[in-house]
Amino acid sequence: MTIEWKDGVLRCGGVLAVDDAEQLLQLLLDAGADAAPGADLAACEHVHSACLQVLMAARVRVAAWPAHPALAAWLRAALPEQT
Repeated sequence: MTIEWKDGVLRCGGVLAVDDAEQLLQLLLDAGADAAPGADLAACEHVHSACLQVLMAARVRVAAWPAHPALAAWLRAALPEQT
């Protein structure tokens, strides 16, 4: 799993497991973005529903969707796209 905040964008990769939800939440809280943060999920292979709930609660806007079609479709149903 890779979770980092870089250039105002949340970048996630690999498998986001249930154990990553707390770290993800803390990173978003520490970033303190006033507007909905952007997220690059292109390198994600799996997103646990706990991590998805954190992303939804933070109103993350996705700039890059995962390459895996099923995962991308599942996330598109729950998260807004960055415009």
